[in-house]
Amino acid sequence: MNCQLCSESNVPSDHHTTERHMKNKTLFDYSVYKKQNVGNKKGIIVSCDVRSSSSTHSQCYESKINVSVKPNEQVEFTFTILNDTKKDKFSINCAQIMHSKLNFTINDHGIDAGSPPHIIKPKSKLNKKITVMFRSASVGEYVMPIVFCFIMNSTNENIVIVRDMVVYVEKQKKLHDKMYSPFVLQSIVAEKTYRCVREGTREEGIFTVPKNYKPIYSSALKCPSNLTQEKAKLVADLRKIFSTGITKMNYVQFFHHLLWYEETVLKNNLKNYNMTGVNLKLGSIPSSYTLVVPGLAEKRPSLLVGDYLFVKPQNEKIMFEANVTLITENDVTIQGMHSTFFKNYSKTKKYDIRFTMSRVTLERMHQAVHFAEQQMPRLFPTHYTNKKKVEPITEFFNVNIRDNLEQRSAVEHIVSGSSGRAPYLVHGPPGTGKTVTIVEAILQLVVRNSKNRILVCTDSNMAADNVATMLIKYAKKFPSEKFLLRASSFYRTWATLPECLHAFSNGTSTKDFWSVSFTVFQKYAIVITTLSHAAKFSGSFSKNSTCHITHLFIDEAAQASEPASLIPICGLLSTAGSLVLAGDPLQLGPVIISQKAKEIGLGLSLMERLMKTFPQYNDVKNDCNYIMLLRNNFRSDPDILHIPNELFYKGQLRAHASEDPISKTDLSGEKPSSRAIMFHGVLSKEQKVGMSPSFYNNSELEIVQMYITFLVNDHRIQLEDIGVITPYIRQAYHIKKWLSSNNYEKIEVGTVESFQGKEKRVIVVSTVRANNDLLAHDAKFQLGFLVDDKRFNVALTRAKAKLIIIGNPLCLRKDKKWQLYMQMCRELGTYFGFDSDNIETDELDRKVDEILPLFRHIEVSKQE
Repeated sequence: MNCQLCSESNVPSDHHTTERHMKNKTLFDYSVYKKQNVGNKKGIIVSCDVRSSSSTHSQCYESKINVSVKPNEQVEFTFTILNDTKKDKFSINCAQIMHSKLNFTINDHGIDAGSPPHIIKPKSKLNKKITVMFRSASVGEYVMPIVFCFIMNSTNENIVIVRDMVVYVEKQKKLHDKMYSPFVLQSIVAEKTYRCVREGTREEGIFTVPKNYKPIYSSALKCPSNLTQEKAKLVADLRKIFSTGITKMNYVQFFHHLLWYEETVLKNNLKNYNMTGVNLKLGSIPSSYTLVVPGLAEKRPSLLVGDYLFVKPQNEKIMFEANVTLITENDVTIQGMHSTFFKNYSKTKKYDIRFTMSRVTLERMHQAVHFAEQQMPRLFPTHYTNKKKVEPITEFFNVNIRDNLEQRSAVEHIVSGSSGRAPYLVHGPPGTGKTVTIVEAILQLVVRNSKNRILVCTDSNMAADNVATMLIKYAKKFPSEKFLLRASSFYRTWATLPECLHAFSNGTSTKDFWSVSFTVFQKYAIVITTLSHAAKFSGSFSKNSTCHITHLFIDEAAQASEPASLIPICGLLSTAGSLVLAGDPLQLGPVIISQKAKEIGLGLSLMERLMKTFPQYNDVKNDCNYIMLLRNNFRSDPDILHIPNELFYKGQLRAHASEDPISKTDLSGEKPSSRAIMFHGVLSKEQKVGMSPSFYNNSELEIVQMYITFLVNDHRIQLEDIGVITPYIRQAYHIKKWLSSNNYEKIEVGTVESFQGKEKRVIVVSTVRANNDLLAHDAKFQLGFLVDDKRFNVALTRAKAKLIIIGNPLCLRKDKKWQLYMQMCRELGTYFGFDSDNIETDELDRKVDEILPLFRHIEVSKQE
């Protein structure tokens, strides 16, 4: 049983009797009744005169009274109550704000239950002054309800009117109106579709979603009562496969279905971004067109070069497939459309656009899953009985590894092949030198046997570039021209390829790109590429190729889904070859869109499944023949490392980072010293654009700007040493926009996912999710991504010397991890801004208990 009010799942049967539930029920009732009592009623008109030094004087009759002021600026709300009836008299017996915190104070107006009644005669105003004052030094969005209670003298009827005072404390005035999405949820279909003109041929329709399963995936495996017996059996069989979990017997079937499930959800989600009535402009390249796509910079929709979309002339029955060949911040260039389109094109013509997804990576994963049976000893490993002798290494390329017990042991076991056909795992928590360790192992394998053929795969180009950059530092020690190849896809964003890798790459742009043949691929000692691109050389895809790789390393293995990891394992790794998985399952896992598919198993990496399922990969046991946990953290200040170490790594990590003066520096200059972690509380409210799933927060944006200014101007921190992390793309977009306007483009901004594997001297985190209503029940305080342990771990462990978290404590305190962080900052004296600990909840409860009976009495009177 779930409780929506408390935002809890699997609650016990007596949950409704708990103190927490009863309190949430009271707050829920209050919020419902409050909405019903915001307007003027029965001839009583409540208006408000708003004054501040910078805002224009205004008279407000609305239920919500908004005003924008600067920090420390005073606002005065003066309420006027008019009896606009011709003959009815009213008594007012209550005029109170719901709590005395949040910098709102009400004057001593003398209207309360113990005082003589104050009569308001017909066509008259209340002769009492009701004034609320507000002032705050902290940026944020402050909301205060004020409740007026009346009695109609002739009928003894209770009347309640509620007004919300909303104050935006901000250094620069912003628009606070709701924004709307430009996209439409509208199907775009045609009687005839002209496909793209493609170079060469490619087999179409590999492992497409079976038609009879599409509605099942779309309905999240639900079984409606009107389902046919045949369909009901399909649902039951599918549920049985998923509930059983991954086994040798169902392995292939299990992952085919999960990939189809994910694809169905992806396609359904893309419908949210269909566009209607847009124009196409002629592009600079012959036979090309440009299309403006709002939200492209925020990856709404997320497009890649090489993707396809459909263009339909409005009010026509035909549609054209187009290939995306260039992406900028605001528009895409499309090419390859059928010649019929060129003949009828007009710049004034209106077109409908339907986005679609490339199936290439999905097809490659399906193909790998199809061939998985031959790799079962790696996927379901047993203890290797004929253990090889681990040979000690005396000469290291990186001398630092020699003195690091765990790193040295991992390298020696990998080179000796101590795990046999079973994978060897390098568990590398943040900043412990995981990639440095596998780089050393790779170099040792190359120098020991010139016939070794090593493939290094990662889930992303960035991670692959990182490994390659580390390896080429030793290129001079290997004079062979075939030492290393960084193999990239034709469709990669070439501008992101580091210049130092140009000489080792199969291209530096789309113009000089050359496709790597399998013959060339075999000649290199080390090839580095992405998991998906490895399919280009895979035996599963190339009839003439053979599995020749002696050692396969997958870096950031915990970030890749199991089917993605299978691409090089099943297609390129020789039967006697060695598999090394390096990563940290306690950091971010695979990016899966379907929440259900993620929970069933697609969100679990091969590395994490092995660690959870097979005893030889137990971290505590740490059998160095199969797994090595790296313990020395060389990245973060002990303050930064403390909470992640205790929460996720059982206190096993050791802080070895060098001291940095910025860790002990107070950024504002108000204190003589500080610590490495900070929290800045902001009372604010999240915002979003239309139906977009991405949030942003203007108040937090101001605080981010303040700290960036402190860091750059006052403390001379280099732009490249600063990173800004936020869980939401929309917030990242707003932050980047501000940075660009101030020539701070070198400050890296991104989501938690984009910062995996990275480090910065200073990290600023904007948590975004916020609710500024102190009287909201728990379900209103949604944290979304923020409750995820892995995101929390990654966000906190990117910083080397200074970590600044910005967020709404009212929301964050609902999660134990964030509560722990805020409490540590309080104890260290590094908590700034709004603090929810200063709110006296007893007073709030008492005020709600006083008002709620009046609301309920009014509701009963209506029903009678």
